[in-house]
Amino acid sequence: MKVLESRAEIVFDYYNRRIRVMDFTGPFEEISGTLEALAKAEELGKIIVYTPPEKRHGPETCGYMEEGIIRGYYTRKDCHIFSSYPVFSCYPQNSRRISFHEEKEEQIVKNCLRKDRKAGKLPQKPVDSRRNGSWKKQKEKIPFPEDYTLRPAVQADASAMASIYCQGFQFYPTPLHMESYLLKTMYSNVLYLLVEKQGKIVSLASAEMDSENGSAEITDCLTVPSERGKGLIKELIVALEKELSARNFLSAYTLCRASSYGINTAFASLGYAYTGRLVNNCRIGRGFEDMNIWCKMLK
Repeated sequence: MKVLESRAEIVFDYYNRRIRVMDFTGPFEEISGTLEALAKAEELGKIIVYTPPEKRHGPETCGYMEEGIIRGYYTRKDCHIFSSYPVFSCYPQNSRRISFHEEKEEQIVKNCLRKDRKAGKLPQKPVDSRRNGSWKKQKEKIPFPEDYTLRPAVQADASAMASIYCQGFQFYPTPLHMESYLLKTMYSNVLYLLVEKQGKIVSLASAEMDSENGSAEITDCLTVPSERGKGLIKELIVALEKELSARNFLSAYTLCRASSYGINTAFASLGYAYTGRLVNNCRIGRGFEDMNIWCKMLK
């Protein structure tokens, strides 16, 4: 009997109907068939594999498609993201593989990059690294009007934050509408920043921090409708970058909605590089949406 040499760290994401392979050892061919069988048994329409450059040949030889790269994901080493779309009864035409808004999303990226070049934007110079958080030293530099305040979220904000996220997202890959989830992540690996106007929260963003690899995902960006168009998200992103740099993080990235011109423009204008698109990757809004990858080295 042949003993399999391969092992994999797998996440079953039922909400987004996908399997994520976060790491694997040994020949990928030995686990590829098992992944397909699991996906079909659980009716999960997408398999995603995160892998460093030296392992990328495994998914490639098994027919997986490379959809994007996260720069500096593994302590300055890139992460290659490969995807496969199993065919079963719920997807008779393999529709999850098809991007239904590809032309629009391609135009958004082109417009963002063109606008950025015309403006002559360059990646921002990172702040000097410090071992401890730098919030107290940085907060005075935020150029906000008097009635706006940018600050870290605290436990007392969780209820209001959950309410805003619930109103802003009909569906979302993580349960931001649950106060308990916000509290749990707030005191583990997620840094939440918010903007208040006259004491009411009007904009939020977070950084999901991977301290082992020195990378962080900037995510959960939302501004209430009445305050959009004022650049609040950009200020939150800049503040998150400064705090991450002060904590010695090496890189930041985001997976943002490919159909949203505003959020893609914000990251492009702050020196992030576009590195790919994950097709029908998560449930946001009215169904599965494509997500663009934008990356930036902080040091």
